Amino acid sequence: MARILIEFFGDESAENTAPLLYGKYDRVIYFSFGGEEPGSRQREVLEELIPKKFGAEVVFLTVQNKTLGAAYRNFSELWREGDEYVFDLTGGSQLFSAAVGIFVSAAEKPGVSVAVLDIAEGTEYVQYPEYAEKSAEYKFGVDELISLCGGRVISKSKTYAEISGKSQLRSEIVRMWDAVKSIPSDWNRFCSMTNCRDGSRVKKKLSRADDKKTVERLISMLRRRDIIRNDRLYIDERGRTYLEYDLTPRAKTVEMYEKSGTVLELYTCLAAGECGSFSEVCSGVVLDLDGLITKKRGDPVNEIDVMAVYRNRPVLISCKNCKPTKEHLYEILTMAEQYGGKYAIPALVCSEPAFEPVRERASEMGVILIDNVYDTPLKKLKDILVRYFPSDRQTDDEI
Repeated sequence: MARILIEFFGDESAENTAPLLYGKYDRVIYFSFGGEEPGSRQREVLEELIPKKFGAEVVFLTVQNKTLGAAYRNFSELWREGDEYVFDLTGGSQLFSAAVGIFVSAAEKPGVSVAVLDIAEGTEYVQYPEYAEKSAEYKFGVDELISLCGGRVISKSKTYAEISGKSQLRSEIVRMWDAVKSIPSDWNRFCSMTNCRDGSRVKKKLSRADDKKTVERLISMLRRRDIIRNDRLYIDERGRTYLEYDLTPRAKTVEMYEKSGTVLELYTCLAAGECGSFSEVCSGVVLDLDGLITKKRGDPVNEIDVMAVYRNRPVLISCKNCKPTKEHLYEILTMAEQYGGKYAIPALVCSEPAFEPVRERASEMGVILIDNVYDTPLKKLKDILVRYFPSDRQTDDEI
């Protein structure tokens, strides 16, 4: 006896694959009408991911005539007594859904059920033969969700699993956030200075008149926190001013001292991981748009500051070390649509407070906006995230 999932192929990857998260299947059959079949890249991803993750065989069937009768006849020819069939009505052509209705009502066929998904809520609803609600048994990861939309994860800077497993790394993130949030302008300027690093030895060029004062303020702070040592300011034979220093072993995340926004990214990653709402969280995720990795200059590659998975939906977070703007909203919304599809959730986290028109535009666009993070302690940031992404482990009273 085989358990078979009947899917109707459509444009949204989540609708094509999410039913697999709710039960064990031996085979997945994707129906499509002639001219609407999946492309070669889509087939390749499904044929690779589904057997590997779910242990199910993948079959693609094409109904050449786009008619109700043709779809019904294909279902009738497919059915074999003794096997179990689950028809998923989420996505795909409505003609297939109508044909399923005729199929199940024409004659009683044992082992046939019909279900539909609420992907946003993460629930499967069995409509026939008896109504039932089911929660997901399996989970997708960031890499899998990106691949299902045709892209590929090239690399990640830090995962929350790494941060949670190393108390020193967590302490470094919190310590540096507490330090730089009170001196944002100095920190931005310090990180923007021309930087050259050889192992732990760092060399910065001071090009502006006030760079020396900035460096003196920052160096003393970093020295007190045992992040740097052996620092010196000097002028070369051409009259150019440089700062040299060694990063200590306590500097676990080197990029945090080279890019001003990295501290905010890691602080957001830490809060998202600790709030308990997400099944995976990672920062500095480099993505390839079409999933075909090349070394050509035109190959589209982007970096998402923080990515998370919420109820098997990708959450793409842009972190901006400044006031949020409407351009920032459009940027992350476009990224979410390109890399995560219809069910991706775009979010913007900014260090400074937003102007009211930007708040209003974020609400209209469906972009989650969390601003003024400089004045947001870690616990409060976690609470804000839980308000937008309620944890399945919480009760309604807790939310």
